[in-house]
Amino acid sequence: MNIVSYIIKAIGHKDALRFEASTSEPASTQDLLLKKIISANSNTSFGKKHGFGSISDAGQYQSKVPVFKYDGLLPFIEKSLKGETNILTAENPIFFATTSGTTGKPKYIPVTQSSRNAKSMVMRLWMYYASRKHPDIFNGKILSVVSPEAESYTEKGIPCGAESGHAYKNMPAVMKKNYSVPYDVFAMDDYKSKYYILLRLALQENISFIGTCNPSTILLLCQKTTEHAPELIRDLYEGTCAMLKESGKNLRARIMPYLKKDRARAKHLEDIMDSAGSLSPAGAWPSLALIGCWLGGSVGIYLRDFSKYFSKETPLRDWGYLASELRGSIPIEDNTPAGILAIETNYYEFLDEADADSGKKRFLTVSQLKKGGRYFVYPTTLAGLYRYEMNDIIEVADFYNRTPVIKFCQKGKGVSSITGEKLYESQVVEAVSRSLEKNRLHLEFIVATIDTENLPKYVFIVEETTDKINEEAGLALISDIDAFLRKINIEYDSKRKSSRLDRPVLKIAERGSYDTYRKKKVSEGVPDGQFKMLKLNSDPGFQENFKTVRTL
Repeated sequence: MNIVSYIIKAIGHKDALRFEASTSEPASTQDLLLKKIISANSNTSFGKKHGFGSISDAGQYQSKVPVFKYDGLLPFIEKSLKGETNILTAENPIFFATTSGTTGKPKYIPVTQSSRNAKSMVMRLWMYYASRKHPDIFNGKILSVVSPEAESYTEKGIPCGAESGHAYKNMPAVMKKNYSVPYDVFAMDDYKSKYYILLRLALQENISFIGTCNPSTILLLCQKTTEHAPELIRDLYEGTCAMLKESGKNLRARIMPYLKKDRARAKHLEDIMDSAGSLSPAGAWPSLALIGCWLGGSVGIYLRDFSKYFSKETPLRDWGYLASELRGSIPIEDNTPAGILAIETNYYEFLDEADADSGKKRFLTVSQLKKGGRYFVYPTTLAGLYRYEMNDIIEVADFYNRTPVIKFCQKGKGVSSITGEKLYESQVVEAVSRSLEKNRLHLEFIVATIDTENLPKYVFIVEETTDKINEEAGLALISDIDAFLRKINIEYDSKRKSSRLDRPVLKIAERGSYDTYRKKKVSEGVPDGQFKMLKLNSDPGFQENFKTVRTL
């Protein structure tokens, strides 16, 4: 048993005993957590404003504290960004996770030491349950992919960036030794070099576990492995790394000590490539014991291509309900997107999906959920998000003891996230409107939707009105739409840079397509006067409703 296996087994077992006991009493566990959060933060600016000192139960909490979208918390967050203390939480933020917002400005999600510790505990539980069923996952090295921790800094020098990078960089040294890629690689700006160096380091190791949120990232690594196999094998044979030549002197100095010269392994990989016609992860890492990534929601569609690169026997385990704001579930079984709600680390309220548009909203607690129900999630976190509107829909798949087992279904209305970009309908409308105006085109914008064939991409469907759009004008339009989206959504831009999102496509629909679709929906029972179609639809098959005459 290596040191990581020992740590996970020893600490994880203790965590699991406590967690499993809590799943038998979810209501009391949640009540105690809420009281702890309220008590700890009663003297903060937020706590004083909302009467935390007089709140003693969940009912009072709901009556005194309204539901908050990000913009509602922004005045408090801005004070924290400037270095003011005791604003949302008594604890000072140690990090701000950046994620895309509805406007062009990113959201800054505070992270405290307590919230980071809580997320780490949930991750330890994930590792414990995974290793209990797959004891070989730590026999080799771990391959993970994260985003850079520090994209900017506050006035007081607090880093702002991706929480995955923050967690990776700050993991205990004993754990870092089991990872195949040092953090410095993930901090690189050049994605082409980043992926190559990442694979160069991984191919010299016996990888037994691959773990990263999005399966599209894993597929991209698979494609890059096949594409660059001869160069990667040659570098392994010679103990070099071609892409490091283009990197700065300091980065080369930090990465070079990790490079191994292994001619026997290089020859073995070359033989595999010659025999199979290509090099796949299944061939490179035959001891791969588990892949951890998201299995549900809109990203689940990428799993269909895993069989091209991995053995059918390689088990998959969902990474859990996870966002910058929270780590919300702990999957304990393979091949299902469902996981036990993480009731020890976040306080949750839920709104039945059917009641979302009603005038009177009834918020439910964890003990009021029903199997098969679909709900919007409103967490309260240790980092100062109170009754926070995630705009996420989850479904209760089952119960573990008395605690819901949930799976992420989709973002709420008007949001799409096929590779983690969280693209908002308002951003799409703005980008299309500005592009039509810039190109002086008169077109009817119908919808933006997704295409997951090969590399995922967005498809923009328009209908000609008075203008007959030629190829040059159409290509200019879709190029400008892409450019505007990259300016107003930092995560869309990041996914485009890293090739996880391909260039968008423009489809010209047959004249009258929108009206035909509207009439179809009215005939199916939608009131004519209330018909409204979102301008962003995350159903890959939605474009089949419109007959395309040209694609650009």
